Amino acid sequence: MPLWIVIGVAAAVFVLVFVVAATFNVFSSETVDEAEERWTGLPGEFTSRDLESVRFRPALRGYRMEDVDEAMALLRARLSELESATASDGPETAAGPR
Repeated sequence: MPLWIVIGVAAAVFVLVFVVAATFNVFSSETVDEAEERWTGLPGEFTSRDLESVRFRPALRGYRMEDVDEAMALLRARLSELESATASDGPETAAGPR
């Protein structure tokens, strides 16, 4: 059997093992408890200080999508709430009383 076939098969097996290990977070530095821990999210009436302390759980290619999606939904809802409060106050809030 030619040497290049053996090297090719060995490389394919190596890549397959690497992909399977990465899928099961074998290369993650977090413990099993940390990996299964749920993201706590933001408090109901969060402030800019709360946003400074937000940390997402790492995943294979960045952060866990469900954590980021949840954070974005909370930010969207809070921004909409603030925009509607500003709109109901009228233009006096931004420019001062006329």
